[in-house]
Amino acid sequence: MTPARIVLIEDNPADVLLIELALKESGIVYELTRYANGEEAVRSLCNPEAGATPLPDAILLDLNTPRSDGFQVLIKLKKFPRLAMVPIAIITSSRATSDQHRSHLQGTRLIVKPSQLEEFLATVGGAVKEMLAHE
Repeated sequence: MTPARIVLIEDNPADVLLIELALKESGIVYELTRYANGEEAVRSLCNPEAGATPLPDAILLDLNTPRSDGFQVLIKLKKFPRLAMVPIAIITSSRATSDQHRSHLQGTRLIVKPSQLEEFLATVGGAVKEMLAHE
């Protein structure tokens, strides 16, 4: 089985560990590329020379990372033709209606991080499984 290439844009090491645990618990075989902020991710993923590297199968984007606004990063990623068909999900602890509305307008899945561990693992793992199934 070929591992799913997942890009994670997340600055919090604890959340990175939880997301990796969610992927493992869901039985997802994956390769993870992590960026600590959106600027770094856009610079790397939207680089014209990035065509030499395989496309990610899914991108998980934390809404709040240093030096970047998650929605601005999302718009930049979606505008880059090479990434147009890659499913992207915003991961956030925000329950703000405005964030839900903005993600819906962008046609992007919003994964709200549950505070309970088991629910977090099931929610994140299940969402990523669905994203990979709809490639």
